[in-house]
Amino acid sequence: MHITHRILLSIATASAALLLLGAVIFAQAPSPQNLTPTTSDCPAPAPVPRALLAGDSWAQYMWDDGTHNEVFDKFGHADKSMISRSTTDHPGPDLSAEEYAVSGSEAREFVKTASYPFMQNMLDDLIANPTIDTVVLSIGGNDVLAGKSDGGWYKDMDSDPANDPNAPPPEAAFFDSLEADTHTIIDAILAVRPDLKVMISGYDYPNFNIDQWVCDWFVDFACEKRKDLSLDPDNDLISDEEINTLMVDVEYRRVGWANANQRIYYDHSLGLMHYFYGDGVSDLNDWPPHPGQSPPDYSPMPGGNELLPSIRSTFRNLADPIHLSKDGYEYKITTEMIYYFLPLFRGSPALTLTSQGGTRDGWSNGATIGTDSVYLGDDGASAYAGILSFDTASIPERAIFNAASLYLVREAGIGSNPFESGDLGAPTLDIALGGFGNPEVEVSDATTPADATDVGCIYGSAKDTYYALRADVTATGLTAINKQGLTQFRLAFPGSDGGSSDRVEFYTGDGVLPAQAQRMKSKKVTFEEPLPNGATYRTSEVVTSIDHAGLAEFRESVSPFLDIDYCLAPDSTTVSISQNEGTLSLTWPPAADAIAYEVWTDGGNPYFEPGDSCEADADCTVTAETRFSPTPGTPGFGLETSYLVRARNDCAGGAISAASNTTAEFVFELATASS
Repeated sequence: MHITHRILLSIATASAALLLLGAVIFAQAPSPQNLTPTTSDCPAPAPVPRALLAGDSWAQYMWDDGTHNEVFDKFGHADKSMISRSTTDHPGPDLSAEEYAVSGSEAREFVKTASYPFMQNMLDDLIANPTIDTVVLSIGGNDVLAGKSDGGWYKDMDSDPANDPNAPPPEAAFFDSLEADTHTIIDAILAVRPDLKVMISGYDYPNFNIDQWVCDWFVDFACEKRKDLSLDPDNDLISDEEINTLMVDVEYRRVGWANANQRIYYDHSLGLMHYFYGDGVSDLNDWPPHPGQSPPDYSPMPGGNELLPSIRSTFRNLADPIHLSKDGYEYKITTEMIYYFLPLFRGSPALTLTSQGGTRDGWSNGATIGTDSVYLGDDGASAYAGILSFDTASIPERAIFNAASLYLVREAGIGSNPFESGDLGAPTLDIALGGFGNPEVEVSDATTPADATDVGCIYGSAKDTYYALRADVTATGLTAINKQGLTQFRLAFPGSDGGSSDRVEFYTGDGVLPAQAQRMKSKKVTFEEPLPNGATYRTSEVVTSIDHAGLAEFRESVSPFLDIDYCLAPDSTTVSISQNEGTLSLTWPPAADAIAYEVWTDGGNPYFEPGDSCEADADCTVTAETRFSPTPGTPGFGLETSYLVRARNDCAGGAISAASNTTAEFVFELATASS
């Protein structure tokens, strides 16, 4: 008699397993896919327009001074630019004019598009430059300061006996009209593209205290404006404190506009000059506070000393009560950069690392070394190679790199600046996974082959102290970043020009940012005014202000740092199989960072490997669950069919984990024979 016993076995393997009666060994699961992000080559040298500046004379002066683009460079983002079109001569209702940063322009003019070209000019440039994502709008100041004579605001305007008693209160009506006009401009901007944002540029405290002799010589805006802002100038002339109270009221209204729309940002400037230059009264160690920059309350709101005007030396000239000096506008735009543009340009890195300093940061010229600074340039005979070391072991093994940017801050310089002159060619960035040799800076570091060569897009003039240099790592360079320890970077110009030593020195990881009290700078400010008789009047004074450290002040450190942006590929999982009356069930625990799972099957090969695309393969199914029951009758279904699972997510456009163990249900027959 021949007796057959059917035995059902569930077999699941992690890396290898032995099957009864066949000694079949399953293959080891493949490693996770190493998905390198695609990064374009370095873009063209011309900066990409990212912002547009529009509005009144504050916009006009900021544009004419070139301050935004100067500050972008100082923070290591010279590859971005602000654009505008400005004029100091208000063209009036001339529709052939091309400008939109216009001295003397008002919100009520911008919205009269049939008479004034300003808003349409601005919109035309926005449409022509799709890379722009922010409009800085300085508008409304001239509407307010138009005063009693020209439909603006003035003190006690609700008490004016000339008002129509049946009309709405004139102050409320004025501000309602100003708000409506401003929103018309903002709405037109936001309608151009859904990603556009508007920064409402705030004003600072004015100073209408002009010497009488200046008014006698120059019939100027400031000399009569205080009277024009008063209902009864002979008996109740508006005071500095009352002018500041007006400014605070105007700016609070702007805060409300910004808080009501997530696409509007408010740039708080009230008291900014008091913070950087003092208020003329307070002790140097007790200057008024910096204006708050954080919504919704922007506290302290206002900043500075709201009882006093900005000091006279912060303005454009002797008779100017409104417009800041070039340095004053630079402080304003630096504040915009720290709180708005830098986060926008820099993004949100997953990890920021500071260089190690000590003997691991420094320079080599192939003959000697130094670790006091990072030199870039030449010594007249050889190029300096700047060496920076980072402990990158904290990067997770499953990280997939999207981008990395290296930042350095200038400390000093000798000779001409090779970043500006171009005499030494274009600088390059090399990367060594694990280091160019020993971790410490060595003579050979200048020439030791790198794991990735010329893999940086480098931006910045490094023209002065605290100016930052930025190097964006290319896709090839990202592959040389070490997830298990040390990564070293080498920056260098390709050679020497054979002349004198020309170099820029950058801080190492040991660099220390001087305290604010140690960064006070004094500058001689000179006003020159042409007199009607042909002579020139000159007056000078020494002004003390805080020397802003740019990017280093933002980070409270001058040390080089590395921004790394990555996402995590999903972890793998382990799959189990069971059957009940012919119904198969696969289950697995959730994999870290997974959003879906691929279930792969093969009907005859327990050693199979999954394909490249689940969607393109009939033997694969995608599920968001952590269980799967194959449907009878589908391809590959049945006992003695092999299954495995891969986790997936949308990291770097789509990342897949290592395959799970392979599992199957097998039927074995044990036969006995009778004699």
